[in-house]
Amino acid sequence: MKLSQIISLLTLFFLLVPYLSFAQISPPELTNPPEIPTSFFGCTETDTLRVCILKILDKVLKVILVIALAFAALMIAWAGISYIIKGGEGGGDKQTQAKNRIIYAAIGLAIAFLSWVITVILAQIISGTEQQI
Repeated sequence: MKLSQIISLLTLFFLLVPYLSFAQISPPELTNPPEIPTSFFGCTETDTLRVCILKILDKVLKVILVIALAFAALMIAWAGISYIIKGGEGGGDKQTQAKNRIIYAAIGLAIAFLSWVITVILAQIISGTEQQI
């Protein structure tokens, strides 16, 4: 057998394994279907428009916060490595740039966290309910 035939047979086998392993599950007519949430960003039909907007804003800000955290970690790592590498060259302009990158990344991260905290506080004030942080 050629190598390509063996690879294609193995691929076919691994694609069919899930069908064979689920062969003993009862048909869907005999089981209760799972409840699928139909709410958009956690908004339910009983929520008012402002509560729904606040929930959407909270979800969006959490995504932005995660992106900012990852970007700040990369910037701090890059600046730290360049600071260490440029340290042996007598300091100067390159070392100052690396130090400034670390400071700017920390300030940006603090601003991202403060924006989230301010949004949570405003959401509690506007909605009148306590929101879990």
